[in-house]
Order: sequence, then C-alpha cells, then structure tokens
Amino acid sequence: MDKLLSIINSNNFEVSFKQTRKDKLPPVVTRIALLVTTEYEGIFRNGGIGTYYRTLSERLAAEDFYVVLLLCQSQKKFDGESTIPAVKHIFSTSECMDVLELQPTHLAILSQLQDGEWVDYESYCALFFAQAIASTFPNTYTYIEFPEMLGLGYRTVQAKRSRVLGENCVVAVTLHSGQEWLQEAHASYTHSHPDWFWQTSHYEQYSFEQADLAFFLSHFLKEKVEKYGWKTSHALHLPYCFSVIEQPLKTITLRNDLQRLVDQDKIPLVFFGRLEERKGLFTFLEAIELLESNIIEKVHIIFLGKNVELQAEGLQGLDSQQYIKQKLGSNCYTIVTDLFSQEAIRLVNLLRCAIVCLTSSQENFPHTALEMGQLPVSLIVSDTGGFRETLNLIERTGGVRWFIPENVRSLAQAMIQAISAYPEKFGVPMREFLHFVNQRLLNQRFEYMKQAFCQTATSPTSYLDKSEPRRWILGMTSIDEQLFLENYAQNEYSGRGEIVELGCWFGSSTISLVMGLEANSCVTNKNQRIHAYDIFIWCSLANMPQSVIGTSLEGKYKDGDSFLDEYLERINPWSHLIHVHPGDLAEIGWQQGEIECLFIDAMKSWELTNSIIKNFFPYLIPEVSLVIHQDFAHYYTSWIHLIMSRLREYLVPIEHLFIYSSRAFRYVKPIPNELLQNSYSFDSFSETEIEAAFDYSLEITPKKMQPNILAAKVMHFIHIKNFEKAKLEFKESTAQLDYLEWMELADVQKIAKMYYSIDLLS
Repeated sequence: MDKLLSIINSNNFEVSFKQTRKDKLPPVVTRIALLVTTEYEGIFRNGGIGTYYRTLSERLAAEDFYVVLLLCQSQKKFDGESTIPAVKHIFSTSECMDVLELQPTHLAILSQLQDGEWVDYESYCALFFAQAIASTFPNTYTYIEFPEMLGLGYRTVQAKRSRVLGENCVVAVTLHSGQEWLQEAHASYTHSHPDWFWQTSHYEQYSFEQADLAFFLSHFLKEKVEKYGWKTSHALHLPYCFSVIEQPLKTITLRNDLQRLVDQDKIPLVFFGRLEERKGLFTFLEAIELLESNIIEKVHIIFLGKNVELQAEGLQGLDSQQYIKQKLGSNCYTIVTDLFSQEAIRLVNLLRCAIVCLTSSQENFPHTALEMGQLPVSLIVSDTGGFRETLNLIERTGGVRWFIPENVRSLAQAMIQAISAYPEKFGVPMREFLHFVNQRLLNQRFEYMKQAFCQTATSPTSYLDKSEPRRWILGMTSIDEQLFLENYAQNEYSGRGEIVELGCWFGSSTISLVMGLEANSCVTNKNQRIHAYDIFIWCSLANMPQSVIGTSLEGKYKDGDSFLDEYLERINPWSHLIHVHPGDLAEIGWQQGEIECLFIDAMKSWELTNSIIKNFFPYLIPEVSLVIHQDFAHYYTSWIHLIMSRLREYLVPIEHLFIYSSRAFRYVKPIPNELLQNSYSFDSFSETEIEAAFDYSLEITPKKMQPNILAAKVMHFIHIKNFEKAKLEFKESTAQLDYLEWMELADVQKIAKMYYSIDLLS
C-alpha cells in the first residue's frame, strides 16, 4: 500500500497510452468494459474461466459496451489488435511498457519487483492499463472486472478506493477459484512457497472484500471462503451467462482420428475436463478398474481435456497421459488433449449417445455441467454443490446419475447403471428456455452494474458542478432519459406552461428537469414550475427493492413504508423550484393552469390512465406541449399503445435521440372532449384496432426497442387472458428476434408462469 500511495501522492502519476496507440482509439465512447483475465476461450484452449470471459465480452458488446481485454501471465503481444468481434482491443501485461506512457515512478515500481513477485508485477500492470483507459476516456462509464484469482485486481481495487480511477469507474471481482480453495480441492495442505501462498491469498481476499461489486457464482464456493475467514455479506449471487449449444451440422468435417471416434460401434464413455486430480481423474481411473471385463468390452473410454503435470505425492514427473497409460494398459481408450472448448463440445455432441462423466470432488460453478447439461448425453455427476447448482439452473434432470464425491464404488455403480441402460431417451432443456435463463441473468447483471455506478456518485449538489462528468442519478430512468429531460428543460422549455411529472420515485427525472430549468436563461419565473406527483409508498411489486441493490437504500424500506422524506432530501438543493404533490394523482388532479411538459411514468393501470387523460390532458397547449411516456417501451403497460394509437391525430411523435423506453410526442391540436372524458378499458378496442395500435408503435419506435413493443403485445393478450393468442404472438416474436433481444420477452414469460401458471414456450 505504501508503494501505491507514493505513486498517488506524486505529481507525476498519470498514465496514458502512447500516441501511436492513442491514435487508434476512438475519441469518445459511451461506456467501456476492461476485462482482466489469465484465460480467454478462442485465444487459449481453456474452457472454464476462459469461457466465462468470452461469454461476458459478447454480452457486454451486445449492450454497446466498448470491450477491451487485458491478458495476464501472457508473453504474447497484441498491440491492441483484435480478431474477436466482441472485443475492440486486446493487450497483455507483458506489453505494458510498449503501449503505455509510464512515468519514472511507475517504471521504478516495476523494476523493483523480482521474479518471485510476479503477482505484484501483473497487478501493477493491470492498474496502469486501467489508469490509461480512465485518462483516455475521462467522461465515460468504465466497468472493470477481475477474477479474484491471484489477486490480480489488488492494486486496482486499492487505487479505486483511493479515488485514483475517478468516480465514473466501477471495479468488480468475481469469485472463481482462489488459492486456498484450490489447495483444498487438490488435497494439498503443505506449500513449497508459504510466504507467496499467504500473500497471494490475502490479495485475493482483499480484492473480493473491497471491490465496488463482488459476485459469487455458487453458494458452494461462497460458503468455502467464509470458512477461510472472508467477509461475504456484501457479495451478490450471480451465476454467469453461458453459451447455448447449437445442434451441429450433420455434414461437419472432422479430423480423421476424431471421425473414427464418432464412427465407433462401442459405447462412448467420456471423461470431460482437465486431466488432473482436482477434476477426479484418479477416482475415474480407479472406478474403471472395478468394472467387469464384460462391461469394459462394451465401451470405448475417451479422455477429453488438457494434459497436465500431476502434483500428487509420488507422481511428480508424470503427466496425465503417462499416468492413464500406466493405469489402463491395453484397454480400449483414446486421449484427446488439443481441442478448443467449443470443438470438444461439438465432438461430444456428435458421438453416438455418449455417457459423460463429471467427476470433480469439488466444483464452483462449472461450465462443463452447463455445457454437457444441454446435450442429449447421459451424465454421471459428482454430487457436489457446484454441479447441483449448475444443472438446477438449466433444469436438467433427465439422464443424470449422481455419485458420492471421491467414492470409487459409487462411481463404478453409476457407470454400470448407465451402460446397462444404454441408449437412454430423455428430455434436455429447450433452447428457448436456455436463452431466457441467460437473459434473466444478464438483466440482473446490468441491474447490479447500474446500482454500482449510482453508488459512485456523490451528493445531489455535485450535479451542479459542470466540471464533473454528468453521472447517472438513482432511479428507474436511464442516463439517456435523464439527459433528454435536462436538455429539454434548459433549451426548449419556454415557461408558458408548467412542467408536470407524474411518477417521480426518488427524483431522477425531477433532478434532471430541475437542473435544466435552473440553467435555462430564457425563463425568469422558475419558482415551483415543476410539479412532482407520486404516492411515495414502497411497493416490492414495482421492482423497487431490485432497483436499490448495492445502494444505501437497500433494505431500508418494506412494503407500505413512505419514502417521501428520502425524496425531499434528494431534491432539497432545488426545493424552491419544485411543488411536490404527495398522494394519489387520481384524487389530487390538476387545477394549476396550462401544462407545457407532461412527463408520464404513472400509467400503471387503466384507472390511472383514464385519470391522467381526464385531469391533465385538457391543459395541454396545442403546438407547444410535449408529452413524454417513460413506459412507452415497457412490456407491462400495453394499454399505452392502444391509447396513443387512438389519439395519434392529436399527439404526434417527434424526432429525438434514443432515450431508452421513453417516447416523446408533440400535442398538435386539441383533443375532442368526448375522447378526453371517455373511460377506456381493453373492451374499448377492437381486434383490428389492437393490431393497428401495435403496428403503429413499432413504426415509431427505434429498432433497438422494438422487441419491447412485441413483448407488450404478448402482455396485452395475457392481460385479457387470451393465453392461446399470447403463446402464438410469443412464438412469432421469438422466431424473428435474436436471443440477445429477448430481455422483455423473458420478463413476460416469467410473469405468465408466476401469476397465471402459463408456459408461453409450451
């Protein structure tokens, strides 16, 4: 820490990219993700963590993150070049001095680190890359993720806590496989380098405990590290997104040796995983020795994984292949060690009804189970927490046999049962279901990230400091929506009518509007020109608890509590500009004169919709007023599309930048009184008008949000309990969308199951 503080306190601690590299970077990006890892599938053959980072990079890139990959413990130099579509730039820590403009202080630190301090060297290099990105993109939201392994994030986490990386940066650490657990899993309780072991373990623990975001994949490993003394109360459970295995083409061409395996007449019995003690190799081989010769004659044993040097006492100097040969002799087996993860999965998928063994004595959240669990293969699985959690996640139960971890006889018995039942028929998870699981996990990840970025912001008054980058304000509005409201109130609002906000929650839209109003040089009378309505009552069904995870408000309120005091505290710097209307807007109504801007985040039911139309729409100013529907592209409020289609002659969509789920309309001419005073319901609209309404909404919605409109249409038929029509619309929508576009459809499926016991996939 002293070394780091000496850097921080120096006047010359800034790190940047060298000019030749900087010239290849874009001048501005909206948000950036720096992923730091020792493994990445596609560059290395590793699965596991490498697959985790490949999948994470793809998901982040699909959400418009500018993804940069930093590889540790790699001597390969990339110079920022990438051939991976999801990754814009790849660097390795070994090229730190080649691509970064380091100060003498940084060079001195690196030069002092000896060979035995390579973990520190890697950790400092990762920090310097993080600093270079932060200085290159100072106004960009920056997400940095490390595994806890080796404490690679140690120096970066320290720097973040010391405010070196800026407030628009979030550092996350995910629990994968630290030193203490690896030693236990290998049954190794002595250390050849104890000082290094305990120092590295400390780095891992500190990184996990002090990161802005700490994720654990499985409860199994969380409970393990708690026994080692780690603090985990702040940690968030987040299983990772995984690749959905596509069925292989029958015409795929394999290498000759692999094709021979596919063509085998015998039953393929597959050991799938790194060929090492921790993955259960010894248990597997001993179980094979227990099988009778008539059983052995039926099978061809396939070892599919990386060849490694063995660490067990008495076996040093032997590698996996040598040991297997020593144990199995002339038995019928094949070892395949040179495939990338996806190639290995494809091979298993092509084998004739393979029996796959997953034999680790301990596992965190193994990709092997997520991958093999999707395939029509029989599974023999070690009954340990990590495997249970992964297979439960994807709801794989058919064709699975559990055995007692490290119990040779239990494993042999499971093998005999699987071979005797061969070939088996059973169901595997549907592809659509797997995509929904993935989307749900992705939604949760972005919710956690959103809250973490919120936590980095300081008090509300900091928003007045224009020298600071504009930060997201806690709420259910996006940064795009907040900037739109601020810009409108500053540059377009004339002051002719009032600004009315229906549904303000903790004030993200209020503060955005009031910041703009305060900066508006054309409006002189600003006192209480913003009117904020909300019932200010906590409601779990409105997604409130999920929206404050990771903030000081987490756990503060229970259903029925008032959060008015919190709202008033947040808007306090501008209280003279805001008139707050607590209570039911249907009862309070409006008698304050003309409305120039109506921001609606309260059309949550037909009752509220009718009240807003009757009580607020009559005060809109033709050719002037702006109506902004915050829930326009939300899946639940399907009635908004019916109403806005019915009123399309009077409320016309305007051209504006992408503002997430919101859509803005100009009030162009008075709405006839009979339309204003009508009491609308689903019955007010014919089938033809319903179809036309959603077609209209699709036309006026940015392509990126059109899947949300399709989800709202499905939800419409769920609301009216026409479940067969909902299933049909759901099937048609998923057929035309990429699975990365299913976010809101996944939520609709969840609601249909939870509240109506309807499976839209059936």
